[in-house]
Amino acid sequence: MNMRMHRRIAAAAGCAVLWMALANLGTTSANAATAQPTPEQDAARRAALQDQRARVLAQYTEKRGECLKRFFVNDCLDAARKQERAALAPIDQELQDIAMRGRLRAAEEELRRVQANIADAQAGQPDRATLERQSAQREADLAQRERQAAEHAAQAAAQSPVARPAKPPSPEPSPPTRLFPAPASPQAANPAQSAAEAARARAEFEAKQKAYVQKQAEQARQLAEKPAAPPLPVPPASASPTSR
Repeated sequence: MNMRMHRRIAAAAGCAVLWMALANLGTTSANAATAQPTPEQDAARRAALQDQRARVLAQYTEKRGECLKRFFVNDCLDAARKQERAALAPIDQELQDIAMRGRLRAAEEELRRVQANIADAQAGQPDRATLERQSAQREADLAQRERQAAEHAAQAAAQSPVARPAKPPSPEPSPPTRLFPAPASPQAANPAQSAAEAARARAEFEAKQKAYVQKQAEQARQLAEKPAAPPLPVPPASASPTSR
């Protein structure tokens, strides 16, 4: 049962309690003490009361117009209002009773509908004994499946061959040991000879460099000692033009 159902049941119960309280206090009309009228009867009575109320209002309007023509207007209007209220009071009370009966019928109908829904929901649900039987059956099925799985595992272990111990890996062969050491390279065997050859090559390069420098200096000296060439002869001056 959800919260909406609770609210509807509470509303219907509240209307029913209110109706019974009004009936016990005598605030309803005389018809409330007898058998309750049908909805059709209430509808017809409501229409008649509304016509009667309209006639009372029309009479008050007519009476008010007559009062305005008199000398003592206020006294006449007060008397007309009292007559109007006295005539409308029972009509309005009966109209309220009819409206209350309509609300009560709607609440009772809603209550019956909710109760029917609850009964249908309860009828569709299994009882406690059925739930317990279903739970016990599920537990028994689960235990049987676990037992069968254990038996299958034991059979598989019995049928599998016995595991042999693993063979340790053989050590890798070490490289063969040389009986005689490998001969050393010529450069490694005569380091002094290599140093002497390098010194001799460096001395030859320095000697060639020195000879080249001396040759350049000799050529420069010879050019400096060579006599300078005589200057070119100056051409004779040209004859001046003959004066006229």
